[in-house]
Amino acid sequence: MPNEWVTGMTEPLLEARAATVTYGYGGAAFNAVNDANVYVQPGEAVGVVGESGSGKTTLARVLVGLQPPTKGNVLLEGKPIFGATAQRKFPRSERWKVQMVFQDPYSSLNPRQRAWEAVAEAVSAWQGLRGNQAKTEALRLLRSMGISPEQAEQFPHRLSGGQRQRVSVARALAPKPKILIADEPTSSIDQSAQAQLLNLLSQLQRESGLAILFISHDLGLVRYLTSRVYVMKRGDVVEQGDTVRVFNKPENPYTRLLINSIPGHSSLAETTLPYES
Repeated sequence: MPNEWVTGMTEPLLEARAATVTYGYGGAAFNAVNDANVYVQPGEAVGVVGESGSGKTTLARVLVGLQPPTKGNVLLEGKPIFGATAQRKFPRSERWKVQMVFQDPYSSLNPRQRAWEAVAEAVSAWQGLRGNQAKTEALRLLRSMGISPEQAEQFPHRLSGGQRQRVSVARALAPKPKILIADEPTSSIDQSAQAQLLNLLSQLQRESGLAILFISHDLGLVRYLTSRVYVMKRGDVVEQGDTVRVFNKPENPYTRLLINSIPGHSSLAETTLPYES
């Protein structure tokens, strides 16, 4: 159980409890994630930050059921559902509740499918809709992500990076999940597209109550989107807590180093996105 978890709080929606992922054997073995305790409550936006190689993406893959932990478990709505002592495969009956948006939207979309077809395929798989009903729902999801009907007719290579990423988000929303895990969703798109995507995610989180776990090396974006944050270094969670507190009064030297490396870091507490007016 997370150290700061307080009696009387809402049951965590998704939780990694003492999760460890070890690669290699013998003297070459190393922990990509080491004894991590991370949780997200219903409707909450939580960030996980750290440099490349800190274990952020491995932790995200554990939480979404793509990477079995060597030790520890993943709990969904309070029940051990995936892990070293639980099931070794995330059950399909529960998978709809946890969906992921990957870093590279181009590689995660089928180049032979139009945007609406990619989303309609997910709608059919998870909602059981077919034909025009699936297309109508796909177009609705795409509109909610700022994709017009004209853009929905395009193949991925005809869309911008930001548009492709918003298509990926729309597809991830097809099962009507309870939590969205976004792994570096802005790293391959330009700043204006980043702002649009983050504003859409923030609006979605506020209006629908969707929980979001936002994985990023960009602390400025995490500061804008989240209310709590975990800081990772070489597989360890070295600091965690309220985002404003962590940014204003970091306790760990590594966290201070990360924050001090952000241009204009001294004004982060008063800003939203660093490039918004």
